[in-house]
Parts: sequence; C-alpha cells; structure tokens
Amino acid sequence: MKATIKNKFDFIFRRHFLIAPKELKKRRYLEDLGLNKVEQREMLNYFEDEFHIRVSEQDERKIRTVNDTLNVLEKYLQVNQNQLIIS
Repeated sequence: MKATIKNKFDFIFRRHFLIAPKELKKRRYLEDLGLNKVEQREMLNYFEDEFHIRVSEQDERKIRTVNDTLNVLEKYLQVNQNQLIIS
C-alpha cells in the first residue's frame, strides 16, 4: 500500500508544487521545500481530496517531514479500510 500512496504523493507535489520526487526525501516542508503555512494546508487539501480523508488538526500539527506526511496518510487510509470492512 505504501508504494501507491508514495506514487500519488509524488504526483501531487510534481503537479501542484513543481517539486520533483527526488527532492522529497525526508525533507522538511517549510525550510527545505519552501512551503509556507498556506501552501502546507493546500498540500493537505490535495491529499484529503485524493484519498477521501480528513486530517485532524492534531495530526496536521505533527507533520514536519515527508515521512510524517506519509505516515499520517497511511494512518487515515488504514482507518478508512477498517471502516469499510466493518460496514
């Protein structure tokens, strides 16, 4: 599952922020990628729309690196899959 998330993740950064996937390796958003607070929230909006999830403010505050973002996305996708199985 992580490979699929990473592929969509790379696509969103390449398409909306013109950042190549090779630039995303464990970098910090604000310092290394140059995203301000508005752009970071916009990035999360793209992920939420793509994966049909809503990231809580608490989890949003935890995101500092590319790996943090991937981990949060996996967490929410796992929850969604469990809900689908239970329903």
